Amino acid sequence: MPEITFVFGPHNSFFFDSPKIWKYHNLPQTLRQLFNSSMSPSWRIAQPYYIALAPQHNTPEPIWYTGCKVLDGEDKIFYSHNVFDQHYPELSGWTKSIPNAPRSCFVTFGTDHSYFASAPGRGSIWAGIPSELSDKIQKAYDTPCCVALGSNSAWFVLWPDGYCSWKFYGNYSDLDQILASAQPRSVSYLALSPYNKQHYFVAFRDRTIQYNFKGAPREWMQQMQEVFSTWQSELAQSQAYLTQPGAPAPNQSLHVPHSPHQWNRNIPHSPSVASYMTPPTPRTPVSINSNLASPLASPYQAAVNAHHEPLRAPVVEMLGDVPARSRITKQPPPVAPIHTPSSENKKRKSIFKFF
Repeated sequence: MPEITFVFGPHNSFFFDSPKIWKYHNLPQTLRQLFNSSMSPSWRIAQPYYIALAPQHNTPEPIWYTGCKVLDGEDKIFYSHNVFDQHYPELSGWTKSIPNAPRSCFVTFGTDHSYFASAPGRGSIWAGIPSELSDKIQKAYDTPCCVALGSNSAWFVLWPDGYCSWKFYGNYSDLDQILASAQPRSVSYLALSPYNKQHYFVAFRDRTIQYNFKGAPREWMQQMQEVFSTWQSELAQSQAYLTQPGAPAPNQSLHVPHSPHQWNRNIPHSPSVASYMTPPTPRTPVSINSNLASPLASPYQAAVNAHHEPLRAPVVEMLGDVPARSRITKQPPPVAPIHTPSSENKKRKSIFKFF
């Protein structure tokens, strides 16, 4: 998973996650309670690996999904009870078929039941995404590590080798220029708000971020300013440490990313030791077979795409025939995508370097 993530949700909600701190605003109650100190160790989230916030589809609250480590040390998946299975049945079944899913599955939601999910070495699944984005995903050599579904069919896709492509249709002012002028293969994570055509968040591999929260609730910046202050304090402490006798040389890395394998497909995957199904209780995921007979709430048919042979046994039903030796071993690097700039007017942007 990326080191830094910012997830835009409905009703002015968000979730920000970084290696040492996370912030959130207006999360659904059933998700927020999993962070409460009153929860038992088997339920309280100690470290979120990824959180995805979906729209509210005639449901009591917006739908959500998270892979996390709980306080007792287990890796688990939590999501909206019943309604997640009903509104996203193919996605629900796919995530349950992935070994080590809490750590490895990337999930993002758009509007109108659209979504995209992927896992290293296990391909991807999606529904309701723009046809141009779907074409790029199917024609690429590798599985995307990050996809953003924005407002008015805007989209962004990033592959593990750093190449990316996007189309914003005139939305997200300044972001097109930011990406076009950035160093090649420098983006590590990007999020678009499906609910506001200006809001975006992008993190780079040099550990800088840029964002546009114009018009967002003031609580957003109050929370993020706390993050920035923490980063400044850590940076000052690090600089002071480097001046001490016997400290590592300035060019010596003091921080190792959480998931280096995300950026190097040649590093072998860790064996699956996680428990990704939780006991059936009112606030946990239900059985994979519990809603198969109920009418599907989503109007879209899911598409499944796999670029690699499964590591142990086939667990995903793929469209079409896949050769027995389907693993790609020595593929040439993909050609850098060509895009058409769509932003014209320069809007407010912010930049912050945190390491």
